[in-house]
Amino acid sequence: MLFLVANVAFPQASGMGIKGGPLLSDMRSGAYTSKQLPGATAGIYFPLYAGSRLELQPEVLLTALGAAFEDTEGERSSLRTVYVQVPIAMKLFLSNTLNVHAGAQAGRLLLAQQNSPNGNSDVRDSYSKMDWGVVLGFGTDLSSGVDLTLRYYSGMAPVLVADEALFPRNRALQITLGYRLMRFKPLDRGRRRK
Repeated sequence: MLFLVANVAFPQASGMGIKGGPLLSDMRSGAYTSKQLPGATAGIYFPLYAGSRLELQPEVLLTALGAAFEDTEGERSSLRTVYVQVPIAMKLFLSNTLNVHAGAQAGRLLLAQQNSPNGNSDVRDSYSKMDWGVVLGFGTDLSSGVDLTLRYYSGMAPVLVADEALFPRNRALQITLGYRLMRFKPLDRGRRRK
């Protein structure tokens, strides 16, 4: 079986592309429960040849995350955050187009806004400037240059400043559609992915 997979997976051409798509995010904490909010991500990515079935893919993304909350009295509020994120994932091709990937991601907080019935407020000072975690996913990269990916992000760092009880962490599930605008010369001149 492994021999067959190895025979149908070929080196990828390095390049650069744009990507974007919707996501659902919330905050994971043992002290309280949050609900998912829709968001979005968009940016550029650089698939780089790393072996006969491997690609290393760094990205630079602008991502809107969030979470919804309800207190014991039933009052609802939400948090909206915007990050510049830099995921770096290693992709393993199981066939000419299908791949799985895993890696690390760092993010820099740009905006944080609390929305409640009493109004909206800027809460950037209450949140850590940096966020980091792991990414896992799978996708399909077509020879036309179109890349479709489903990815899960799990934050490993608590996002609140001076927090000694809650320790919430970001998490998100996203679907992105990408297109490789540029392709560099392939290292292998043999058969290409179909």
